[in-house]
Amino acid sequence: MSLSPPLKTELMNIFFDESGQDSDKPSTMGGLLIPSSVYKTAEMMELNRRLESRELKLHWTEYTGHSGLKDNIIEAIIIFSKIARFTRMNVINYNRSTLDWRYKLSGDPASGKLEKRERQRQLNYATLMVYTKIPERIFYGLLRNFGKDVYIKTDIYIEKEGKYEKYDLEKRLRENLNTQSLYRAEQFWVTDCQMVSKGEMIGVELVDLLLGIIRLIINNKPIPPGLSLEEYSTLKIKGLYMKTKLVIELLKIPSFYNFISGIKYFEWDSHKELAEVTFKDYLDLFMANHYREFL
Repeated sequence: MSLSPPLKTELMNIFFDESGQDSDKPSTMGGLLIPSSVYKTAEMMELNRRLESRELKLHWTEYTGHSGLKDNIIEAIIIFSKIARFTRMNVINYNRSTLDWRYKLSGDPASGKLEKRERQRQLNYATLMVYTKIPERIFYGLLRNFGKDVYIKTDIYIEKEGKYEKYDLEKRLRENLNTQSLYRAEQFWVTDCQMVSKGEMIGVELVDLLLGIIRLIINNKPIPPGLSLEEYSTLKIKGLYMKTKLVIELLKIPSFYNFISGIKYFEWDSHKELAEVTFKDYLDLFMANHYREFL
């Protein structure tokens, strides 16, 4: 049997982040694939330069109405929206409660309650599963199905975090994805997988923003209308109110709306298979709750 080589090798970048965990539901992980040719456009590189020099700030969780931060977020989303149709995004919303329960049945020392110091020392296999298998599924979904005449080479960038380092996420993901590619006869290869500090790479910051927006849409929390900012502050929902107003403003950008409504979205509840859900259903419900803003 003779194999003909692909006609073209394409270079990609994948950026990964997570948002929400433990009691802060929903718990999500997301990966954003951007072709290198698109990621390295002048506008994206200028955003990256300003991010590195601290001229640009993109902290979704910190946004409660500050005009400078709002302007930065809108600018970043507008620039991203120009290239959004060339990108892919996969998101998994996961619930690990059943997983932790099953893990306790093993009797493994790390599956029970431990003091903080001992917990840091022990390898928790449920956590290991979450932080290797779920990102692996995200990346695998982003890299496959490009067609037989294309070979994909990619670098993966993950925001640096202690638990990622503890579980050696960079090495595990690169090895698992490359062996998976060979085993399943896929045409992709992970050239590098590395962690980067916050504020160093615009791609990682974009995933953080997008996951924040996606989680707000999923939560779709009711907000009493017609109150003053002081009243929203007294109710301790000023941040939610301002974030919701900002998301509504962003969804009025046609190219951004098209991107968000078309992301690949999955839910995992400790079962054997991921369930693909049409994210546009969540989006329609959110927009219906604020329909007057879209008339």
